[in-house]
Amino acid sequence: MSKSDFSKDSTQTTLYKDTISDLNLGYRDLLMAYNEGDYAVSYLRTFEMILSLNLPDMTLWQYDEYKRLDGMLPLPVFDDEHVTGETFRAYMRVYEVLMRKVGLIDKDPQARETVSDLDMVML
Repeated sequence: MSKSDFSKDSTQTTLYKDTISDLNLGYRDLLMAYNEGDYAVSYLRTFEMILSLNLPDMTLWQYDEYKRLDGMLPLPVFDDEHVTGETFRAYMRVYEVLMRKVGLIDKDPQARETVSDLDMVML
């Protein structure tokens, strides 16, 4: 096999990312924290790191939906600080919107509807 054949074949290979189980566990942790009324910033930041690994093409912090929410309700600087339940839930909803948008949950990203994501989060 020539070098050009290898390059051609390698671009068609689908790589397996073992990050979905972390995403599921992280989201479950967020739900449990929310349910228990523990709105520590560390839960949100931990999940953001996991989610960002699973988003195609750009990081979580590059999405307009996230930037708008962060502009309206910025997270405190220190991870051991807490936010209100409403702020915690708003971040969880933005995460959900983005996961739906890119096809991590519910549907294929090509089949997504165009909806004002921030309006959906602020309902």
